[in-house]
Amino acid sequence: MIETYIIEQLAAVAKYGTLSRVAETLHISQPALTRSMQKLEDELGVKLFERSKNRITLNKLGELAARHAEVVMTAHYEMIRAVQEADRQSRTFSYGSIAPAPMWEVTPILSQLYMGMTVSSDLQENDDVLVRGLDDGTYKIIILTHPLDEEKYFSCEFLHEKLYMLLPKSHRLAGRPSLQLKDLAGENILIHSKIGFWYSLVKEKIPDAKFLEQHELSTLREIVKTADIPSFETNVSIVGDSLPKNKVMIPFDDSEVDVKFYCICKKENRQELTALYSALKMN
Repeated sequence: MIETYIIEQLAAVAKYGTLSRVAETLHISQPALTRSMQKLEDELGVKLFERSKNRITLNKLGELAARHAEVVMTAHYEMIRAVQEADRQSRTFSYGSIAPAPMWEVTPILSQLYMGMTVSSDLQENDDVLVRGLDDGTYKIIILTHPLDEEKYFSCEFLHEKLYMLLPKSHRLAGRPSLQLKDLAGENILIHSKIGFWYSLVKEKIPDAKFLEQHELSTLREIVKTADIPSFETNVSIVGDSLPKNKVMIPFDDSEVDVKFYCICKKENRQELTALYSALKMN
């Protein structure tokens, strides 16, 4: 049986060309590499190299052996990757969401239901990325603003979120009972950069606005309290926070910003997620 390290060294000889470069790359001595190649030739019973005074190179058989060595090493590392990934998945509950608010509700439930496992969440702006992740096993559940084909997926509605505008009381629109996104055209608006699908939606629907992005939510909250700049809130994000005294919160009439969220899994996995769906419905 040829040892794996020798196969790896042969593949490296074909890749890097010289024994000195292979030895340097693999952090071994050149004499040790030379001995390994000689041992390989002895085990195979064939000559793999053309040897001259100052250099050895692969011959035709050596090139053939090196191509097979590369295949073997690719399979070797793929086996390691697959086994380690399977182990990681067995200890991790991974899910993806199109917006942050549903994650605030789902993550604590998952942490309670799957104690001892790591709960990993992924915020995306694109539905297609999330659906692909569900299909290929990257995610066990995904959260979208619409259900998916009931033949293949199980979808459960569990959260409603509506967008509001937080305006200084002195703002020209502060007296309105409601707004449309287009009413904010040309405004400077504070916005958190990590808000999933909301980010592209408001940028598309509010023409010529200048969005002042903040990457840290805590920093954004502090700026909102003191700055006379419009910012976004929702019926979910405002919970637990006191409305700044110098601001008013006005709802939007646009249908696109009054959304329902659905927790979705592959139908074949519905049974194992019964506890999660029961907890979501109770909430």
